[in-house]
Amino acid sequence: MGRSAKATLAGMEAGLYLRKSRMEEGMDTEEVLARHQSRLIAYAKEHEIHIIETYPEVVSGESLFARPQMLRLLEDVESGRYDCVLCMDLDRLSRGRMKDQGIILDAFKDSETLIVTPEKVYDLADEIDEEYAELKTFMSRREYKIITKRLRRGLQQSIEDGCYVANAPYGYRKTMVGRKPTLEIYEPEARFVKMMFELYAQGMGCVSVARQVNALGARPHRSPEFSRNSIAKILGNPTYIGKIVWNQKKHIKKGVKGNPKHITIYQPKDQWTITDGIHPAIVEKELFDRVQDIMAGKYYPSKNDGTVKSPLVGLVKCDNCGQNMQRMTMKKRPYLLCMKPGCCCSAQFELVERRVLSFLEDTLEEMTVENRQTVSDEGISALEIAHEAAQKELAAATRQKARLYDLLEMGEYDVPTFRERMAVVQERIAGLERQEEETRQKLEASKNADPAQLAVRIQAVLDAYDTSDAPGKNALLKSVIQVAWYHKEKKTKPNDFTLRIILKSV
Repeated sequence: MGRSAKATLAGMEAGLYLRKSRMEEGMDTEEVLARHQSRLIAYAKEHEIHIIETYPEVVSGESLFARPQMLRLLEDVESGRYDCVLCMDLDRLSRGRMKDQGIILDAFKDSETLIVTPEKVYDLADEIDEEYAELKTFMSRREYKIITKRLRRGLQQSIEDGCYVANAPYGYRKTMVGRKPTLEIYEPEARFVKMMFELYAQGMGCVSVARQVNALGARPHRSPEFSRNSIAKILGNPTYIGKIVWNQKKHIKKGVKGNPKHITIYQPKDQWTITDGIHPAIVEKELFDRVQDIMAGKYYPSKNDGTVKSPLVGLVKCDNCGQNMQRMTMKKRPYLLCMKPGCCCSAQFELVERRVLSFLEDTLEEMTVENRQTVSDEGISALEIAHEAAQKELAAATRQKARLYDLLEMGEYDVPTFRERMAVVQERIAGLERQEEETRQKLEASKNADPAQLAVRIQAVLDAYDTSDAPGKNALLKSVIQVAWYHKEKKTKPNDFTLRIILKSV
């Protein structure tokens, strides 16, 4: 049923999408989004719109797939969850590539979801509104291309002048010296940068430094908290001693080296372009050099050259937070680590790999002729009950999360209390989502299981594994394994970790 754009908004249920504009690049993201949220909440109250959930785009790129909150929002829009979505301007939703703009606008049109901005209400089921929205997004894209060309023309000269800055690193803000863009120290963040260097020079590791600054209230620009990797990147960044760094990364297009998607590669320091900048240093060169010497002696970051290095990449996830475990070399040995500080203890990579292969060997051995039977109806019924229960718990937790936003809007919670309680609810939701997904996969595997075919595949994996390279091993494991949930307690023996492995249905 189409709606007129002039129809009343009173009583509608809405999602609220927040994203900075191009004119606001370089400004503090949290401050900008908080200002936009306040204005949109006021608009919603004035028009009696009920906001169910907010989608703050903190990590945002031009590609749709670099905007995690937009992907979440589109999924909810396509499911018909909202009558409308509030945002500051149509460009905040559909800015980017023409293909991505089409996907976004089609989702709103097909679901008959209104786009509400303080200036205009867009009903894409209305032909005039649809044409206006398409024209506006086209003009926005054209303007972006013109700006990009101008920036490219001035890029090389800016680098030579020592004043080029792509994005302000943590501890700095963009400013102008005459007509030249550069950086100025932002003291609320810079004090934490100094602390990171000092703590590391005193003997703390990256995880301990991250834990310390997070506890003191430091917040990075594009994630909820500092991690081992983000601390290491700050400690190795010459920007903090007044240098301008260029060519830190390069891009490999999809399919060039057999990679299934576009890959960003962070290059080794000897391939960086480093020049003297005109911005002030936050840390002294002597302290910076001392930190580099310490890192060179004990920190070995994984090198991304666009190819798969770990046979377990994308397979093993932390059972606590749900993030992918990553391979990292420490003390000249590869380990498997959770990137969230203090979340889960690491394990030697070879021990985890061996455990995965042992699981496949044991599974194959158990698949005797007598045991290669499909799961009974009673077993499937039990899984269906467990899956339904997980869905209900997840729905209840999601409603609780929405209620927290209502209480914040009504003034029942201050911001620190809201964040604390929201963190608890989000952690619970993350756990329930994993539980729901796991029971769904088990149920699907049980219904579609062909044990004989699965046994053939497992045998093929084990036969070819030792003679394959890392990408080949990864492909072999992914052909039979859906996911492996990893858990290890602190102060336990190297082999004292658990792996819950879920096989794919065949």
